[in-house]
Amino acid sequence: MKQIKPFIIPVLFLTLIDQTIKIIILKLFMQDEFDIIFHLLRFNPEQNTNLSWFGNFADVFSSSFLMVVFNILAIYIILSGYLLYRAKTKKTKFSVKIILVFGLAGCLCSLIDKIFWGGSLDFLQIPNFFIFDIKDCYLTVAGIIFVIIGILHSKEITVKEYLYFCRNKFKL
Repeated sequence: MKQIKPFIIPVLFLTLIDQTIKIIILKLFMQDEFDIIFHLLRFNPEQNTNLSWFGNFADVFSSSFLMVVFNILAIYIILSGYLLYRAKTKKTKFSVKIILVFGLAGCLCSLIDKIFWGGSLDFLQIPNFFIFDIKDCYLTVAGIIFVIIGILHSKEITVKEYLYFCRNKFKL
């Protein structure tokens, strides 16, 4: 827990930003729609009750229980992955801090959306493509950096080593 404690406030701050924006939109701007950046990015609030992007295509991914379990699993994977990283290194790189903070904030926002909102209040739209919210931006940033680091450092930590670490650390 000591290794994760410094990240609690940044994660909660990003979560507060996401949820506050959604409350303001819900109370004041649900009927509004306008361009933010010409015809590239629009403000278009919409309640997404499919519970995940995949839920738009397959009903199984719209199951509340399954998506909450998936969120909890994602949080576990991020935290345990970070603990393995810290077990192997002395100092945390800035890029790893970004993955941890943005990944956890995105997962926490997603969990809050599913439990308290019954889905996500999406409000940013790339016209004729898809609609998303701030939490999706958090998860995208974390995901992109994770993939880049994973490609650049694929020999340093393997999936097999991660699974072995989790089994021993958490007595799975």
